[in-house]
Amino acid sequence: MSALRLCISLFLFSALNVYANDSTRLLKHYSDSLRYSKSQSVRFTYNDSFKNLLLTLADEDNGFDLSLDSVKSTISVLNSEDGKMKVISWICLTDMQEYINHCLVMYRSKPGKPHKSYWLRDKIEPKSDSLYEDFTSDFWPGALYYQMYQFKKKGKTYYCVLGFNGKTSFSNRKIIDVLWVDKEEELHIGAPVFYSNERDYTPQYRVFFEYADEGTMVLRFEPTEKLITFSNLVPSNPEKMGMYQYYIPDGRIDYYELKKKGKWIRHEGLSEFNFPGNE
Repeated sequence: MSALRLCISLFLFSALNVYANDSTRLLKHYSDSLRYSKSQSVRFTYNDSFKNLLLTLADEDNGFDLSLDSVKSTISVLNSEDGKMKVISWICLTDMQEYINHCLVMYRSKPGKPHKSYWLRDKIEPKSDSLYEDFTSDFWPGALYYQMYQFKKKGKTYYCVLGFNGKTSFSNRKIIDVLWVDKEEELHIGAPVFYSNERDYTPQYRVFFEYADEGTMVLRFEPTEKLITFSNLVPSNPEKMGMYQYYIPDGRIDYYELKKKGKWIRHEGLSEFNFPGNE
């Protein structure tokens, strides 16, 4: 390599490092500010700045491998076990303590291959009919995703995600959903894999849990056992039946178990599995 080429290469390498470091610092500044600024208008401004910078960086050739370690205290970053999917989600709070959900999904068919980015738009208000349909990135049941677990059904890879949505000042919601990408590289949200029992022939595409704002609900993967464990929710008194802002955990832990053919089967009353810290 000639001296001129070496100098040019060193300059470009240095410039890229400066750009990467500056971008990382900006992302952290924006993410901290959108979360902790006292003014709603300031939070919204920094949220837009964070979103725009993130999308710019994600669209670059090496965007999938963008380091987000500096923002993990305020932004959720999930990476699939196979290295094909990255899910970045966060919330922006209004002064009324309402949650505005944001999510960027990146997917590549193989590690090292070019990726595609999907910006999810929180436009679905969960209701009974939204339990039996898959959606596109334009219609997303918004959530802050905090766990992801991949599984297969008929040779196709699916990514099951658990999320939290601060629905109102009176109630919260947790969600089990599924992300997957078809042969045309279109992102789908939801899949018919959740069964209420072994004899259920109408599987749900996702599962919603709504409960009192002051309540604390367990919802998590137990990957070694291939389980999704969750708190059984009941009304605080019989008169509140169907009024989910009054639902609380009753101490029982139920679960979905991943069975053959990619089916998640619901069971009541987990008794054999010892939770971490309960031994």
